[in-house]
Amino acid sequence: MSKGRLKLFLENFLFYGGLSMLTKALPFITLPIITRMLPNASAYGIADMFNLINSFGTAIAILGMYDAIFREFFEDKDNEEYQKKVTSTGFGIVLISSSIVFLLTMIFSNIFSLVLFKTLEYKKLVNLSSFAIMIGALSGIISAPTRMRNQRKVYMFTGIGFPLLGFIATYSLIKIGYTYKAIVYSNVIMSLTSLLVFYGLNKKDFDFKYFDKKIAKELLKIGLPLLPTFLIYWIFNSMDRIMINRMIGPVELGIYSVGSKVASVSQLIYTAFAGGWQYFAFSTMKDKDQVELNSKVFEYLGVISFVTFIVAQPFIKPVFNIFFEGDYKRGSEVFSYLFLSPLILMLFQVIANQVIVIKKSYLSTVSLIAGALLNIFLNYALIKNYGIKGASLSTLLSYILSVTIMVIICYKYNLIRVKNRFKIISLLLFTLIIGLFFNVENILYLGLISLILIGILYYKDLEELKS
Repeated sequence: MSKGRLKLFLENFLFYGGLSMLTKALPFITLPIITRMLPNASAYGIADMFNLINSFGTAIAILGMYDAIFREFFEDKDNEEYQKKVTSTGFGIVLISSSIVFLLTMIFSNIFSLVLFKTLEYKKLVNLSSFAIMIGALSGIISAPTRMRNQRKVYMFTGIGFPLLGFIATYSLIKIGYTYKAIVYSNVIMSLTSLLVFYGLNKKDFDFKYFDKKIAKELLKIGLPLLPTFLIYWIFNSMDRIMINRMIGPVELGIYSVGSKVASVSQLIYTAFAGGWQYFAFSTMKDKDQVELNSKVFEYLGVISFVTFIVAQPFIKPVFNIFFEGDYKRGSEVFSYLFLSPLILMLFQVIANQVIVIKKSYLSTVSLIAGALLNIFLNYALIKNYGIKGASLSTLLSYILSVTIMVIICYKYNLIRVKNRFKIISLLLFTLIIGLFFNVENILYLGLISLILIGILYYKDLEELKS
């Protein structure tokens, strides 16, 4: 990796890492405050189901256009008119698709309410989600030019401002008597604010007169095969919640959701990666040593993830005991597995990007389908026997399976190279995960051994990076 490209990646990684720390810090600080204000854990669980509906609908409404626009934007980096055609065409497609999703959600709100909540009591909540889906999908596309042009200051201000706005809205609404609706309404307010702010910043990039049918076909060619991918991501992130809610109730879902929220601290690493990765990956996709470059990124990020996971273990229960009360302390049961899951997803996106570059994005869908099927099966088996802890393990194991399959696919196409030392570390980590789940005595000694081994195997690499 040349110094210039390494600098490009690290600058983006470190900037978005620092920014994500700021944006994630407020929700983590305010979470204990919000949980103390709510009457019980079920209120948080119901609000989480609202987010579940939104994420599902938004994935459908966007049709993979965000990644497709990102890919085509860099096809001709010096042609501003072509770039405007790409963004305008993508927005036109999403405007149509999000309108359709909005109408369908409204029409079938009774069915969604019965399936997700087993009652029509929350029909209005489903109807509100239809509006939130449309706003969220359009906001995602409207904000894309800011990210594609790497406009860091804008992301800093919006990244800090929106969570602050969300907390103020939630706090105020709870104080005047709302429960789960306080969280729901604040999420809608944030999405709407995001749409308006980014439209004001990027409106010059969107003009219907630039809609291009030829570009639309190319965007759909890239984006549509990704749609099943995003729906599968939804299964990974949401099926556990649906099954918990139906099998063991909204109180357990509330505890699980809080544990998941705290575990998403690992999103600091993932968000930093995602923020720096897309710009870096597509801007260097035509370099001759691209495969070697991405293989190193995959391995190093894997090692960082493993080390972070192991180091976090002794602090989990003390953190929950200090910051939470009552049933919420049990969120520590799911932390380890949900903490590691986004980091495994980070590894998946590194290698999945390789098949997007060669325009074979359907291959990533194949590996994710296998993981999603395992996720559904394990959720049913493990929730029944191990409760919320079983649900968290099923999510992690499903991601691990998808990454493993994706590595095999990319290896076949000569798109990645995995060294034996990384395979050894990965096997030790998997053993540690299973040992933790079944409470094997002294299993953390294996984590210590793994840290020592990582230090020995990667000492020279660290010295090279320093130099």
